[in-house]
Amino acid sequence: MAQAARETLISCLLEMAESETNPVLEIIDLTKPLEENKKYPADLLHFNHTGWRAYYHCHPASRAGNHRFQGEHGHFHIFVRTQTDRESWSHLVALAMDNMGQPLGWFSVNHWVTAENWETADVLIRHLKAIPFNRQGNVVERWILSLLALNQDAVTDVLCERDKIIEQKMKETGNRDIKQDKQLYLLSEKKINLKEILNLEENPD
Repeated sequence: MAQAARETLISCLLEMAESETNPVLEIIDLTKPLEENKKYPADLLHFNHTGWRAYYHCHPASRAGNHRFQGEHGHFHIFVRTQTDRESWSHLVALAMDNMGQPLGWFSVNHWVTAENWETADVLIRHLKAIPFNRQGNVVERWILSLLALNQDAVTDVLCERDKIIEQKMKETGNRDIKQDKQLYLLSEKKINLKEILNLEENPD
């Protein structure tokens, strides 16, 4: 799957470059001002109804406790259906994007942020390893799935660290409901090196 994902990611990047666009510009409405906290696109990304969905949004930079990578414009929230219930969605990971529409890094957030069906890292990692990767769907959906497929180790680390932080905070505070603590937003993060993912790093002499 790695080779197919790499080829698809490169194809998506070339397709967007030829159109002078990027994943963010592909889904926001350029005819209207960008609205903070609004989900883009309005009907979300559905990945051919394979049990995955995502949306993009951005937050006010001044919001107290707001997580932002340096240079972040906004981020994609990516969800996977983890149970047979069609509305049982779980937050897999978030993907921060810079002002040029390029990926900055993966991160996880506390449960209250997305209020989805919370699942442990083990459950989410099983779904991560079964990405419905194919060459169909719009360019942003193909771009997200291929990026996930090529960066599974990093996302796995983010998820495992997320659970570790939750467990640690529960022990430290004795708060069994730490996942609803609005003072705790960001749980874990890992930067993305796109050149490394595409095997474009120069070999040392």
